[in-house]
Amino acid sequence: MHDRLSRILAIVILEAAFSLELCADAILDRWARHVRNATGGRTRHGVTIRRAKANMRPLLRTVIAAAGDRQALRSLDPERPGYLEARHFGELRQQQGFRIEEVLEEFRQLRREVVSQIVDMHAEDVLDQIQRADDAVDRAQAIAIETFHAIEVETLTELVALDPLTGLYDYGHLWERLEQEVQRSKRHARPLSIIMLDIDWFKRYNDHYGHLWGDIALKEISAILQAISRRSDVVARYGGDEFLIILPETSLEGAASIGERAREMVSEQPFKGKTEEMVAMTVSVGCATTFDGQIGARDMVARADGALYEAKHRGKNRVVLFEEGMPCLVP
Repeated sequence: MHDRLSRILAIVILEAAFSLELCADAILDRWARHVRNATGGRTRHGVTIRRAKANMRPLLRTVIAAAGDRQALRSLDPERPGYLEARHFGELRQQQGFRIEEVLEEFRQLRREVVSQIVDMHAEDVLDQIQRADDAVDRAQAIAIETFHAIEVETLTELVALDPLTGLYDYGHLWERLEQEVQRSKRHARPLSIIMLDIDWFKRYNDHYGHLWGDIALKEISAILQAISRRSDVVARYGGDEFLIILPETSLEGAASIGERAREMVSEQPFKGKTEEMVAMTVSVGCATTFDGQIGARDMVARADGALYEAKHRGKNRVVLFEEGMPCLVP
C-alpha cells in the first residue's frame, strides 16, 4: 500500500513538473513583458527581450524542477548545474551593466510568474509547489547576487592595488599574484616565467631633466609594457624604475621574446626633456622561469634579478636569461 502511494505521489510530482515545463515559454513571455514595463518599456543596457529570456531560461528550468520535486533543489548546491547557472547569470548581468536592484526585480518578477502559473494549474499540492518554487528562487537569487558582489569586490580590490603613478599593479599585489601563479604552475605542471626590467641611467635622467619628466617617462614606459602584455599577464611596478611582468603559460624563450619586444619599443620611443629636444631611453631585462612550480616566487624573482644584474654588467640595453652561476639574492 505504501509503495503504491509512493508511486502515485511520484507520478503526480512528475505531472506537475511537466505541466509547468509546457508553460515555460508563456512564463518567460509574461516575465519579460512585466520586467520591460517596470523600466518604462525600454531595452535595458542593450539587452534585447529575446536575449533576456534566453539568459533567464536555464534558471526557470531549475525552479520548475524544484517546484515538482524538492530533491531538485540540490541542483543549487555549490558547483552543481543549477548553482553554476545562477552564478553565470549574476556574472552575465554584471557584465551587461545591470544594477543589483534591477537583478532583484528580475527575480521578484520570476517568482510572481511561476507562482501565478502554479495557482492557475489548480494542482492538489499547490501550496507545496509554491513553497518549493519559492525556495528555489530564493537560493538562485542569493547565488546570483553573491556573485555580483564578489565581482565588485574583486574589481575594487584590484583598483586599490594599483600604483598611483603608473596605473600598474603595486608591489604587494605583485607578490600575491605571483604566489598564486606558482601554485597553479605546480598544480598543472605548466610553465611560468617572469621578466624584470630596469630603466638604464634613470637617475642621470632624473637629475638632468627633473623628477616631473622622470614621472612622465615612467608612465610612458608603463603604457608600453601594458600594450605588449596579454590579458593573462600581470604587469607591476616593482619599485622606483623597476618593473616586473608575470607570464603564465610561457616558456623562458617566450619570456625572452616579450622582453626583447619591450626593449625595442622603449629604445624606439622618443622621450621629452626640458625643452623640445627628444631623449632616447633604454631598458635592461632579466628573465627567469619554472616549468612545474618547483621554484618558489621569491626564488624566481631572485633569478630574474640576477639575470637583470648580468644585463647591466654586460653593457645595458639587452635581454639576459637566467643561468646557473649568476648572482641570485632572494628578496
